[in-house]
Amino acid sequence: MNYYKEYSLLLSIGWCLLLLGACSSNSTSQQIATVTKSIDRLTIDSLSLVEAAKAEILAPRFTPIELDSIFQLNDTTWVNLKDLHPKIELDLRYATTNNFMELQIYDCPQCYLRLATARALLKAQKELEEQNLGFKMYDCYRPKSAQYKLWKKMPDRRYVAPPSKGSMHSRGGALDLTIIQLENKEELEMGTGYDHFGREAYWVNKDLPKKILDNRHLLRSTLEKHGFKTTTTEWWHFSYRRAWFKLSDMQWNCN
Repeated sequence: MNYYKEYSLLLSIGWCLLLLGACSSNSTSQQIATVTKSIDRLTIDSLSLVEAAKAEILAPRFTPIELDSIFQLNDTTWVNLKDLHPKIELDLRYATTNNFMELQIYDCPQCYLRLATARALLKAQKELEEQNLGFKMYDCYRPKSAQYKLWKKMPDRRYVAPPSKGSMHSRGGALDLTIIQLENKEELEMGTGYDHFGREAYWVNKDLPKKILDNRHLLRSTLEKHGFKTTTTEWWHFSYRRAWFKLSDMQWNCN
């Protein structure tokens, strides 16, 4: 740093002054005092800069993810979305009783995805953040055992994939989500709540206020731009087009 160079230079000047002072003994003590004070002042300033730098380094803050630098793993690797982007909101309904089954399906709220799916999602999130918007996740990876429970309650292929076929959620390639305002965390109006089983949630339903249609279009167009596709009956459900991973019953750790 520059202040180290200044410190060394001032020390050198000090020695030169001491040598020159040998020829003029009357001024030697004054020269020494001047140099000493200058060195002390520089030392204090240098220490202050060091402490300021330490405070800056240790201060808690969110640093945006450098996507190209961290995604060197295999596309099928399981990743926890919160580890990659702490600002993405989670409202994982199946970890609560606030869902159509009115039962808690997951032991704890964790959003796991395959790396390829997470990478595409974070690129879409980055685009939304430029508009002071972001995603809120309703569901991410869903173990096969949980899919059986949902099918037992709602054995309708329009809304729940049969366990014999397997859900894209159970492959780590599907998302249930909406858009929120980053400033106040409020959801954009989409016309229905999550897991609304009815025509009101269909994409073909245009009998809605323009504001809601615009919000749905923003959700769909943003995700489709980054490789996702939706389903006809649920505005909140998207699957990553390039992700046909194996079905999994991986259970995450709640500790």
